[in-house]
Amino acid sequence: MLNTKSLLVVLFFFTTTFSFGVLAHHSFAVFDFKTQIPFEGTVVSVKFRNPHIAMTFKTVDDAGKEQTIDFIEGAPANMLVRSGLRPEMIAPGSRITAVGSPLISDNSKYFLRIIRLADGKEF
Repeated sequence: MLNTKSLLVVLFFFTTTFSFGVLAHHSFAVFDFKTQIPFEGTVVSVKFRNPHIAMTFKTVDDAGKEQTIDFIEGAPANMLVRSGLRPEMIAPGSRITAVGSPLISDNSKYFLRIIRLADGKEF
């Protein structure tokens, strides 16, 4: 059986070993934040969840060709709700403007920087 001192050492070990993942977060260095590209179109799907929302978006380019834009990451859902954006405001079928910064390794995927609703409100 463990004495109190040994038990404290074991608890300290497990607490410090397994708690660092809670503090971990990934870097946004994979996105080109110097570039901001606006897209006007229709929301296809939304994952309105933490830690970050994601959205698929359809737009039509200058040549008239339909494009699918993948916003693979955006702000946390709870932060957007606190700023006034509710999930139903960007439900599939909604027409909005979205501004994204491309993924450095794949410029077909974006970080969702700004959501602008049809009434002009920005989040």
